[in-house]
Amino acid sequence: MPKFLHELPLWPAIVAYLLAALLCGIVTRNALKAWLERAGQTLDPHLHQVLTRTLPRPAGAAVFLFAVSMGLRFFPLPTHLETLTKHIFPFLTGTLAVVVLMRVALAAITAYGETYPQLKSTAGIGRAITWIVGCALIAVLVSDALGISLAPALTALGVGSLSVALALQDTLSNFFAGVYLLIDRPIRPGEFIRLDGGQEGYVDAIGWRSTRLRTLAPSTVIVPNATLSKAVITNFGGTNPRLLLATTIDVALDEDPAKVEVALADEVKTATEIPGVDRSQAPFLRFSLDDRGLAFTLYTTVAPNADGGLVQQEIRKRAIARLRRDGIALAPPNPFAKKS
Repeated sequence: MPKFLHELPLWPAIVAYLLAALLCGIVTRNALKAWLERAGQTLDPHLHQVLTRTLPRPAGAAVFLFAVSMGLRFFPLPTHLETLTKHIFPFLTGTLAVVVLMRVALAAITAYGETYPQLKSTAGIGRAITWIVGCALIAVLVSDALGISLAPALTALGVGSLSVALALQDTLSNFFAGVYLLIDRPIRPGEFIRLDGGQEGYVDAIGWRSTRLRTLAPSTVIVPNATLSKAVITNFGGTNPRLLLATTIDVALDEDPAKVEVALADEVKTATEIPGVDRSQAPFLRFSLDDRGLAFTLYTTVAPNADGGLVQQEIRKRAIARLRRDGIALAPPNPFAKKS
């Protein structure tokens, strides 16, 4: 301990040192804030937003606590105050570190939810986990500062947790599967997926227990997260393989293919007037032969939220009406087709 500290008045010297430590904390906070403002052009906007919200003030507080905890060791404090500072400052520093990590995690989850509005419902899982882990760590710090052993409490909680886990096995399985889906991100809201069980649709939301798929019908398929995490998933991204609709019209074999093509080509051009058809993609026509006669397939691109069945129905109605006006006969029914 430096000799000159014994010659100074104790409490004025401590107050002066605390003010100096506080000044260091304020300087650190302002310096970090200024650096983040300069680095805003090079950092990712969301990362910059998270760091600006969470770091400057805790960093200043951390510098203040560190300076105080280190500096008070050199002052001739009374025994009871020296013992108190040895326990309280590590506790405050540890609590501050936990709070900073919680603030960063919560701000990151909030920013992620603002970037992807469809993930706001699933962001609750991340917030809940952050609060649970943070509160558990603070409880450990408090017990350590008070000298309380957590072993009996942990033993009792272990037995109780085992009973709860057995009772809520399916629920917890779905919950942790949802956490896995959020972390690994094999699927994201807005993507079109197909499961090995045949279910397919756009991912609407990944929730605590289940994931919702919006089909083209449109209807909603609710898949438990545990089932989804074990399934073989085909992810088509934002592209729906069924957006390109193929509508086949069979014409009698003795008809003139060129005449039929002209008639159906005119109808294909007007298909963009049908609600649900994507006007940015031009429809087209293809010709082939099948067991019934001449097969003309009309291809149209529909919007992601369109009902493909209704679009095909309208195309068939228009095509058949045009063929009848032009005196073109449709192919006869297949005599070998099975009757229901």
